[in-house]
Amino acid sequence: MSDERVFSASLGTRERLITYAVGYGVGMGVPLILGVSFAIGFSQPLILLFPVPFMVAFGLPYFFRPTGYAVGQEEIFVIRANSRNRIPLESVSAVVNPATDPPGNSVGIARVDGMYGTFGTFRNKAWGRYQIYTTTGLNRVEIRLKNGSRVILSPDDPEAFVAAISKVAANHGITIEGNSV
Repeated sequence: MSDERVFSASLGTRERLITYAVGYGVGMGVPLILGVSFAIGFSQPLILLFPVPFMVAFGLPYFFRPTGYAVGQEEIFVIRANSRNRIPLESVSAVVNPATDPPGNSVGIARVDGMYGTFGTFRNKAWGRYQIYTTTGLNRVEIRLKNGSRVILSPDDPEAFVAAISKVAANHGITIEGNSV
């Protein structure tokens, strides 16, 4: 779409460390080395299948990770490696920068925390069900929906992201809260 603005979402230092050192190094590298070593040592080629579940478990989040965000005239998109999640502007009540932290303890329903960032659906007593699509713990922007739910994003340039939303906010009755407009 030509009338949308796209914003990048880069991995933070903590998320890069978890993704590359823990996820790829320990989660995939160690089982691969062990599988090959055992296959050679025990002369059993089926042991080569040992690392496959680990590779699936640590590789699957790659396809669901947020890679950026886009703001159009009628919606905000969470750009993911395999698809786009759509947030219609008519369902947004407010945009808060910086985002507030969820109070209390949250339970992840379908989520990833660390590999490629934090993303998925969460739930807690105070907020109910909410979604997070962040690649870093910094630069977090909160989208409050009219149904009471929330979506937390982490564009690399949160001020420009909120400014893009504020250009279309008046048309949809969206309030902008925080230190940027």
